Amino acid sequence: MSVVSSVLIPIIKLWLRSQVEHIDTIEIAIAGKSHQILSGDIPKANVIGVGAKYKGLSVTNIDFCAEAIHLNISQILRGEALRLLDPIHVTMDVELTADDLQSCLQSPLLLEAIATDTPPIAKTDDEIRNLLETLLHKLGDEFTLHELTIADGGAKCRGDFAIAAT
Repeated sequence: MSVVSSVLIPIIKLWLRSQVEHIDTIEIAIAGKSHQILSGDIPKANVIGVGAKYKGLSVTNIDFCAEAIHLNISQILRGEALRLLDPIHVTMDVELTADDLQSCLQSPLLLEAIATDTPPIAKTDDEIRNLLETLLHKLGDEFTLHELTIADGGAKCRGDFAIAAT
């Protein structure tokens, strides 16, 4: 078993779990040669999660893909916290069930984003689409929507966003 799979992936999983309120399962795949990865240069990484909750937002399925990731690997191996050295571009696919979406309507993060204290009502697919488009528009330049499909009260979304260096 390589250092990447035995040490680095569990550290990244632990860090990712610390970023969310809950996640049922999380899988990470890291592409690249061991010497690249151990120097902190990760050519490509995929994160797949099921049953995540982040700041009150529930998501059934998550699939993130990022390239050209630069981490402080040498410091991590000495016990320091994981840090992202350069901003990264992430492609995401998410799927929300109707229950996820209705739960999200109560989220303080969503209420803050749409500037209201009262949870919105979005029962029909058109109401859900309008609400999600409003929310995604509020993300501004940090998020680019490529596809949004609403059906049976649920949603599938594909887009890109950036993560700042930490």
